[in-house]
Amino acid sequence: MGAAALLPKFALGAEPKAFRFVHMTDFHVQPEMRAPQGMEAALKHAMKKRPDLVMLGGDLVMDSVSASRERTKVQWDIFSSLLASNCHVPAKYCIGNHDIWGWDKVRSQTSGNEALWGKNWFLEVANLSKTYHSFEAGGWKWIVLDTVHKAGSTYEGLVDADQLAWLTRELDTADNGQPIIIVSHIPLFSPSPMVYGYDATSGSWKVSGSMVTKNFNEVKKLFDSRPNVKLCVSGHIHLVDRYDYNGVSYLCNGAVCGAWWLGKNKDFDPGYVVIDLYRDGTFKHEFVKWGWKPA
Repeated sequence: MGAAALLPKFALGAEPKAFRFVHMTDFHVQPEMRAPQGMEAALKHAMKKRPDLVMLGGDLVMDSVSASRERTKVQWDIFSSLLASNCHVPAKYCIGNHDIWGWDKVRSQTSGNEALWGKNWFLEVANLSKTYHSFEAGGWKWIVLDTVHKAGSTYEGLVDADQLAWLTRELDTADNGQPIIIVSHIPLFSPSPMVYGYDATSGSWKVSGSMVTKNFNEVKKLFDSRPNVKLCVSGHIHLVDRYDYNGVSYLCNGAVCGAWWLGKNKDFDPGYVVIDLYRDGTFKHEFVKWGWKPA
């Protein structure tokens, strides 16, 4: 037997097969700003990365919170048509704050009794029965959370009590130390809001409860005793960061639309993230600029 045959596979340059997905968050698609052309180009760019799955990270339409029924339908029709035409692998959905119809009843001219009001329109588009759900792919358990909680006519980042109980059960039913990825729109935790949150008058940083999940510490306690929780991914902030805490990596993955189709947002170009998941609980990730230039 040759010496090479005695070496472990990784020493020969081989690598375990990865499950690749693209996390595409914050499309904010709308008829204006050449956003439909942008969404189509971004999806085509992402398909060249040969993903096994696309995770849609929320804020898929520009806004339906304060939009009329007609305006909301136009946005969702654009989104669904472009996704069907340009995404050639399975797509999974996470709800964002802009995907909720009519919470601002005055501006949306809604009563709250409409069949598609609130989160129901998103559920119909995504073909889901609940805004939080789980599935398995690539040897990992995926848990998709709804971190958008109603606060008057607007929202805050929160995992409510019913969802926390459900999350606990989902974490406990992972198979034999199976690695777990958590997906949310509003980050469970992210340092990026600090970029926006400095108050020069007081000399302090203030992070809004709409920027991160307010009960992060409560959620984190669930992770502390479950070391197979490896990765949490989010969007919402339109910035890119990575925060590693107590064995869990938290990735905030920018925005497909950048600064709402106006180019860069702060220091970050319009982009998405490619993530390779390995069955041993490790991963690799890369932020990809897809080349959008505003008109």
